[in-house]
Amino acid sequence: MKKTTTAIAFSAFIMISQPGWSACSEPSEPHLPDPATAVTPEMVKAKKEVKQYLADADHYLNCKRLNTRQHNAMVDKMQALANNFNQIIRQYKERQGS
Repeated sequence: MKKTTTAIAFSAFIMISQPGWSACSEPSEPHLPDPATAVTPEMVKAKKEVKQYLADADHYLNCKRLNTRQHNAMVDKMQALANNFNQIIRQYKERQGS
């Protein structure tokens, strides 16, 4: 009886704490559209996804204990994605004549 109670309690603990594990996982980078063929809805969607990625990545940096190298690598990924998206926006606007 005691083993069964312990097993149930342990299982409940695992199920309750599992969302915490996933909440602290590195987010995947969003797909960025091709500025030569993108249409406005794609650009708006990409902007929302980039903003969400940066927010998720910031949360990841704050909830995960990373060493300095890992932390800097994540920050570099965030900056590279933002710079890449900004370049895509500039190219898209040039194509639109804005």
